[in-house]
Amino acid sequence: MLPNRLVIYGAMAKSSSYRPWRRNLHLNNYIMHSGECLLGALRRPLWPKLLQPDGFGRSLQHIKKIHTTSPRYVNPMLVAVLRPLSKMLAVLVGRGFRKWWQSMPKQKRDLFIQHFIRNKFYYIGGSAVFGFVGHTYYESHVITTPFTKRRRFMIFNQDQLHTIAKQIYEEEMAQFGHQRLPQNHHMVDQVQRVGNRILQANNIIPQLYTKIWTVTVIDDPSDNCFVLPSGDIIMFRGMMDLLENDDQVAVILAHEMSHVILEHAAEQLSHGYLLDILILVPLAVIWAFIPSDGLAVVTHWFLNKVTQILLHLPYSRTLEKEADSVGLQLAAKACYDVREASAFWGRMSVMDKLRKERGETGVNHAWLSTHPSHNNRQEMIDSQMSEAIILRHACQCPQLKSRDPRHSIWMLQKQLTQPSKNKQLKELPADDLKIIRKSTEAPKQNTESLVNQ
Repeated sequence: MLPNRLVIYGAMAKSSSYRPWRRNLHLNNYIMHSGECLLGALRRPLWPKLLQPDGFGRSLQHIKKIHTTSPRYVNPMLVAVLRPLSKMLAVLVGRGFRKWWQSMPKQKRDLFIQHFIRNKFYYIGGSAVFGFVGHTYYESHVITTPFTKRRRFMIFNQDQLHTIAKQIYEEEMAQFGHQRLPQNHHMVDQVQRVGNRILQANNIIPQLYTKIWTVTVIDDPSDNCFVLPSGDIIMFRGMMDLLENDDQVAVILAHEMSHVILEHAAEQLSHGYLLDILILVPLAVIWAFIPSDGLAVVTHWFLNKVTQILLHLPYSRTLEKEADSVGLQLAAKACYDVREASAFWGRMSVMDKLRKERGETGVNHAWLSTHPSHNNRQEMIDSQMSEAIILRHACQCPQLKSRDPRHSIWMLQKQLTQPSKNKQLKELPADDLKIIRKSTEAPKQNTESLVNQ
């Protein structure tokens, strides 16, 4: 849930040159309950009259606009990445100890072992002090996640992340810049329009509003969309082809924006560094006590796989679920039909199941993925749907349509459990989205609404 009170600070940086899609913004200090909605997003004009809080004579900020080009910044110092070097050092130290130990005469080995036994309490005490210092360092860098109040380890600040993000953006543009769709393209217009509406409806959230957002649509069939900590959203045409309406586009954009306001990129990097530090000792031990380099390489690889499957991937899936949850609230406050979130992931789940039953490659198990399975995301969103609809109603949004877009998806998923229907669906072309969409079209008569569920 959103915190009780949020404060909008300061003044926004101004653009060096005027462009129609970039406006100079100024924010005055203003406090408002996050549960309050200014107006329903659909009932607000694009540039509403400024509100005058009592006793201050100051105006609430203008409605922020999403951009279609990336703003320019001065290139700062790059953050040094030492993760590979630290692992290499652990390997060299462990391997060096093994070679030294193997070359040592047996008499000297016995003396070394006796020395260790006599001074074992000193070594244990030193290890305990080292562990206490490490624990203190960890606790001093644990903060609370905004909105969800989850505790997490963070060692990166926004300036460092912004620098890395701008470099990544330049690399992406160097690779896909020639495929960037023009600003007057209908896909770019749709993403910009939906993004502006989300920003307008959530302009009391400083983490969202005090950032310059840009959007770039790449003419590439990849079904991907990601956002950088700098606020640069990169959407691929393949993903836009999967989205049927503005509501589903809002779900994806709100999800990506949630990653930014929750600072998931910094958290993911911090978590990766923490795990790398924790496995330095096991790495050194592997290379020190495994008798040969070949066995040490295999054990090293196995340790990396175990760490990836048991620690990295589950943590990444947790962040994705958190972004889904917060993104659902952002879309609800913007008066979008949040039921389309469940419908979208349900349709993706159906497509995955059909591909899997055909034996097609590219369908990974959920526990081997950085993202939850489409079916899990559908179930999680459905479990939070009542709260999202209540929030939408509190924002004075227009009433939802009586036809629930989830019904047709549920019926199709039910058909997949029936052998006869399942056999017919398996014969559909794998990449023919039109057939899947036709299977989920609403019947002519209205179905019962689940708004009150």
